[in-house]
Amino acid sequence: MQTTALLSAIRQLAYEKGIPQEKLIEILKEAISNSYKKKYKTTPEVQIQLSKDNIKILIQKEVVKDPENNPLKIPLKKALKINKGVKEGEKIFVEIDEDDFGRTEALIARQLLIQKIRELETKLSLDELQAHLKDLLQGTIRKRDEKGFVLVEFEKSIGILPPNLQTKGEGYFVGKKMKFLVLNISTEKGTVLGILSRKSPLLVRRLLEKEYNEIAEGNIEILDIARQAGYKTKVLVKSKIPSLDPISTILGPKNYRIQPIINELNGERIDIIVHSDDPKTLIIRSLGNVRILNIELDTTNKIAKIVVPDEQLSQTIGKEGANAKLAASITKWKIDIKPESYLRKKTQEEQKSIFEATTTEEEENINIKDVDWKLIGNLNKNN
Repeated sequence: MQTTALLSAIRQLAYEKGIPQEKLIEILKEAISNSYKKKYKTTPEVQIQLSKDNIKILIQKEVVKDPENNPLKIPLKKALKINKGVKEGEKIFVEIDEDDFGRTEALIARQLLIQKIRELETKLSLDELQAHLKDLLQGTIRKRDEKGFVLVEFEKSIGILPPNLQTKGEGYFVGKKMKFLVLNISTEKGTVLGILSRKSPLLVRRLLEKEYNEIAEGNIEILDIARQAGYKTKVLVKSKIPSLDPISTILGPKNYRIQPIINELNGERIDIIVHSDDPKTLIIRSLGNVRILNIELDTTNKIAKIVVPDEQLSQTIGKEGANAKLAASITKWKIDIKPESYLRKKTQEEQKSIFEATTTEEEENINIKDVDWKLIGNLNKNN
């Protein structure tokens, strides 16, 4: 047999597919054994001897006087050349040659080998995604279809980033490496796919947990995260150590410690808010670096009525109301923001300015039926 070429093929498969060489050898043994079983209704034992430069495949044969063209039997005269002490009726291992392993057996073995490798690839893919479910996985963008679905390649698996889980303004270019949140796993059409997100608040939580030992070890606790992906994220935190200041710890000198996360999020702003049991203090902190002239709490309707200087109204509200909505989300209070001039005019024609939290259950809105499955198939073939 072309053993040198076979060894080269096994090593190439191990490298390209990320499958251990020992596992491929086991698959090869099983494929050869099963190919004989399919043709001769018996399952012989197979041995594979691997050296640095060669591979030997041996099959167990029964020693007989006349094998009658049975490839699983060997004539005594020939067996004695392999083992001088062998006797009729005993079994010995004989290296396979072209006469033993015919075209039919080779075809069956090849089909079984391909099937087993695909099964193993599926298992390795599923294992990788399950190990990172609701966690981060770094991958490389490989393709983007006409409907906006982004295909991502990981070490042993592939994932898809649907348009509704993408962050507006991020460039998903082919070849770009990014961290993705594995939100869910799909096995639709027999293909294992990670459903990815760059939009989820959980993505930011995982980035923080991996960047800061203080958070990973529980000395600083993340209580909640509100996010408008691509614009701003507000993170509510609490220190369990009195001497540990969460803001200076997370931001670092000149924002040095938080900068890698900002870079990963394509420049998205991150506000760190220290928790307070006092609702007024918490609401003021959540709105950021603005001057609050007055705050009143309507505890019955859970509305915070706030007055700010006219020149800081747009800053307090934020782009399309995002800052106020995120503050409402993080504090669990509706926030009514009025400019200082409103108090002087007391007009009833003032535009409604109550902001409340907006939530989206992105897990429930995942739809990959529109994805171009041919692109996924081509990506698998290229691998």
